[in-house]
Amino acid sequence: MKTSARYISSALLMAALAMPLHAQTLASGAQVEGAGIVRLRDSVVISMNIRLDGMKVESNRSVVLQPLLATDAKTTWLPAIEVMGRRRHLYYERNNHQVYAEGPVQVVKRQKGEEQSLTYRTALAYAPWMDNAHLTVAEDLCGCGQVEENGETLLARADVAFVPRLAYVSPQAVTRKTRELRGTAYLDFPVNKTTIYPDYRRNPQELGKIRATIDTVRHDPDATIASISIKGFASPEGTWASNTRLAKGRTEALKRYLIDRYDFSDTLFATAYEPENWEGLRAYVLQTGLKDKQEILDIIDSDLQPDPKEARLKREHPEAYRMLLEECYPGLRRSDYVVTYVIRGFNVQEARKIIRTQPQKLSLQEMFAVAQTYEPGSPDFNHVFDVAVRLYPDDPVANLNAANALLQAGLTEQALPYLDKAGNTPEAQNARGVALLQQGRYDEALSLLKQAQAAGLKGAEENMRILVINEE
Repeated sequence: MKTSARYISSALLMAALAMPLHAQTLASGAQVEGAGIVRLRDSVVISMNIRLDGMKVESNRSVVLQPLLATDAKTTWLPAIEVMGRRRHLYYERNNHQVYAEGPVQVVKRQKGEEQSLTYRTALAYAPWMDNAHLTVAEDLCGCGQVEENGETLLARADVAFVPRLAYVSPQAVTRKTRELRGTAYLDFPVNKTTIYPDYRRNPQELGKIRATIDTVRHDPDATIASISIKGFASPEGTWASNTRLAKGRTEALKRYLIDRYDFSDTLFATAYEPENWEGLRAYVLQTGLKDKQEILDIIDSDLQPDPKEARLKREHPEAYRMLLEECYPGLRRSDYVVTYVIRGFNVQEARKIIRTQPQKLSLQEMFAVAQTYEPGSPDFNHVFDVAVRLYPDDPVANLNAANALLQAGLTEQALPYLDKAGNTPEAQNARGVALLQQGRYDEALSLLKQAQAAGLKGAEENMRILVINEE
């Protein structure tokens, strides 16, 4: 793959151009130059220049040149050229333009002793079988209306399949691969206490959840814990001052428990607390079927201070308050924790293995480096970008590269959701233009490809070759 500072272009063949052979001299003496097969949107245009200088055509005879577009399995006869001698041409003009060849025919009168040439051009509706067809010409040298199929002369080989030029963008390298593991623990404390008792009620299970999260990182040889954040919440029951003490003290108790358990440094931790979890209470009430739900929500959303707010809730809605006290408040007392850790960097050989087993450890740039070790369009190549976009679903580069891989495979509809999140870079505009082209929306495609070309993306010009006629 050809690389630049920021992207690589897929190493694909240039589409839409035939592969012309050298000038061919036919048995009749005619010489064919510049034979070509060009894709233009939904058509295939066949053209050539035929020099008649070397042809000797008797006055009362014709020579028929019959072009064919063919593969091993299919043949299409193209409009023939009938080169007439002088008397044969007079007969043709006097007898309702009667010709020997069947089907559409281009008639030419041979000008004896003069330099003479003609331009041949015809168009067919494109069909996939034409992608690898070849252009030949058969001749009727006797002018008897019988074109022999044997001994055709090969003029050009076609390569008219649209093969897009797509720019895969290299993600920016990251100097630090930071990951997070999050969880919530519902620890039980004796009333008004801030001391953790590991065997008290649910605490064995809840503390086990926290330890399992930390141990997942500690036992990973590729990971290093960078920080642990804890935020404690208390319920609105009781006074604000009491709940502030409990939320703060219980958060510090959990921090101290982990320091003692793992011999962690105090500086590893960041703590915060929420004295009364009104936000959690509101979310719970909102999903209930309480008959006085709206009145309760109005109280929660009011500008009252926490203690008067809780007193009003208890006074005006005693039945609902008792239910909330039993079913909701215990869940409001919780500790949210985040274990932040750093993953080491991997060389490309390591990354090739890890992407199959633990791809979450890789950065986008490391995945991109893996992709460059595979053939563009291969299953392994496509797999890398599929994994990347699943792990980084909102990243524009990941979405663009995933869309490119699908477009390259002709899976246009599958590529569209990724193109929606691929950003507005020239590479993304080019990819959207390719998608529109593959959908047959040629004018829209041309507009986007021109934008990408104007921004300096060379591949966009190649993609436009089947949309416009090159006037050069």
